Amino acid sequence: MGLTIDVHGLKLAYDAVTVLNDTEFKVDKGELVALLGANGAGKSTLLRCISRVLQPDKGQILLDGRDVEKLDSKEAACMMAVVPQETAADFEFTVEEIITMGRFPYLKRFQKEAVGDREIVQWAMEMTGVAHLAERSIGALSGGEKQRVVIARAICQQPEIMLLDEPTANLDIGYQSMLLELTARLNRRQGITVIAAIHDINLAVHHFNNFILLAGGSILAAGRADEVITPENIKKSYGVEATVFRHPLNGVLQVSLAKSDIHNGKDGTGVKIHVLGGGEEALPVFEKLGQAGLTLSVGPVSEQDSGCRFAHFHGLPVVILPPFTTMNENHQREHLKLLRRADAIVIPPIPFGEGNLPVIAQVETVVREGKKLYIVDPEGVVNRDYSKGKAVQMVKRLRAETGTKEVLGINDLLPALKRDGVIADD
Repeated sequence: MGLTIDVHGLKLAYDAVTVLNDTEFKVDKGELVALLGANGAGKSTLLRCISRVLQPDKGQILLDGRDVEKLDSKEAACMMAVVPQETAADFEFTVEEIITMGRFPYLKRFQKEAVGDREIVQWAMEMTGVAHLAERSIGALSGGEKQRVVIARAICQQPEIMLLDEPTANLDIGYQSMLLELTARLNRRQGITVIAAIHDINLAVHHFNNFILLAGGSILAAGRADEVITPENIKKSYGVEATVFRHPLNGVLQVSLAKSDIHNGKDGTGVKIHVLGGGEEALPVFEKLGQAGLTLSVGPVSEQDSGCRFAHFHGLPVVILPPFTTMNENHQREHLKLLRRADAIVIPPIPFGEGNLPVIAQVETVVREGKKLYIVDPEGVVNRDYSKGKAVQMVKRLRAETGTKEVLGINDLLPALKRDGVIADD
């Protein structure tokens, strides 16, 4: 199953406003494609042209070499199924009746459904998990349930192409994932060619393997995720600065926008805090302090550390070590400079190894000079010490030094800074 879709030089304007402008691309048979782009980029209009709801001013759409405009309605309905963003429920049809409508293209006028049609309806209901709703009124269903019913109706058409127009809009994250996984499963099992307009890029990359990015009604990029979803393309299409990185757990590309409440010294409270080390354990500390308007510095961290990525993303001072190395003299000088520049130092609940010991030694130096130090979860250090107890002993000495503060948890950090006058108490 599945058909090739060729779009050639598509142009369409509403009241002299160009919506599609020489739009041109090809989707191969059986591909699973996410259609991306900002609001107004032309995603819905493009899908409506392919499904023949709209007729373009210029250009041609071919399905396996056949012009869609030359297909009759029944033939087109057997080839293509459409899942709209919203489904009106003006009549009290049951779920089974709605899904059975997907068989109409295969029936002659006034012809009743045969046993084979009813079997397809039952299969579609089971495939989409709505069989238990068969006798319910469509108007009594939730948004996510309605969308599953509409997909089931589309399946009943036994199409070779499925077009979805933002099918996850206004749905919670559970229904979003469920519907897109259902779509991907149909593509895998039935070989259906799928094009879906998706609003959420981070959701799309989890379920699709090919992408088309629109900007101003034209194709900005098309291909795999790493070819299409780049900071430059996001800027051109959506008009925002973004960073693109791979999720540390699943390796999938993710897009993140800069937050205005993380400061790099250009604005904020003016209070400088150095956060020791990085890793996932330090990220909640970065977020908590950054959202309070504090100016942060970070390190030492390796080039691949999440703390390094955080610092680069927000333009923060950071001491970066090559992978699997410890601080050399230059790193030590750079780190000591950040420690002395800070109004206070925070040690997150990070693990400690042999490589951390010189870092802790530098912290000891500046604490003796009068620098305020805050240790998050000091009692837990014993469970995070991989230096044969050396880190525990050094932290014990730090806790005994004047100026060292103990913080039970991350949520206690800001109150401690306010209590000690490091930051103003609102």
